[in-house]
Amino acid sequence: MNLTLISAIVLLAAWMVVLFVAHVGSGPVQLLYAAAVVLFARRVVVGRRGFLS
Repeated sequence: MNLTLISAIVLLAAWMVVLFVAHVGSGPVQLLYAAAVVLFARRVVVGRRGFLS
């Protein structure tokens, strides 16, 4: 796992907590979700760097 994937998972978890547990409505909270989706998409498109020997 790399930093992009870890940060996407953390942002998605934070979005779930803020939206479903804290019951904060839409608006700036959706930026967490958007950032998580962008990071996941970046991870899929760019891929994982292999080991350089």
